[in-house]
Amino acid sequence: MTGAHEQIPYGIAALPNSRRQAAAIAALKRARTLAVLIALGLTFGLARATAVNPDQPILLDGMELFFGLIPAEILRGHPSDHEERSMHGGVPRGKGVHHLIISLFDAKTRIRVTDAIVTGSVTEAGMATQNQKLEAMTFGGSVAYGTYFAMSNPGPYEIVVKVRRPGDRRTATARFQYWHVRR
Repeated sequence: MTGAHEQIPYGIAALPNSRRQAAAIAALKRARTLAVLIALGLTFGLARATAVNPDQPILLDGMELFFGLIPAEILRGHPSDHEERSMHGGVPRGKGVHHLIISLFDAKTRIRVTDAIVTGSVTEAGMATQNQKLEAMTFGGSVAYGTYFAMSNPGPYEIVVKVRRPGDRRTATARFQYWHVRR
């Protein structure tokens, strides 16, 4: 059949060519706009997390501090005899619990600091501060410090780590913002 009102296969009545083209162009523009909005959302979400989270190492009083946060859900997936399952009295139940791990090195010698007293606090805006001692732990054959904190929302969180080395009266303090990259 020819003419202004052709039929499309499967029995769907067609619009005239010019209207069909206009409808197709409008649909493509909507799809393109949606794709741009999704890309911008992802870009700004990751940029926000990157802008808030500090570069590592964090330098403080002759030491280099590296940190990591591991969701407790991941640690619960380890076999029952895995070293991480028993650290700090075991992996806490509940969602949004994270294991904060701090590794310290002497900035000059790059030797791991294994004899420090380390405390930490995590504060989400408008919420109570969680203060805890970070316990020395052997992790992959190396000493690091860690404990669990409730961090169920994407953030931002203010994390404060205080480090005192034996024989030193001063306490070195690192204060930084952290934002979960994904929720």
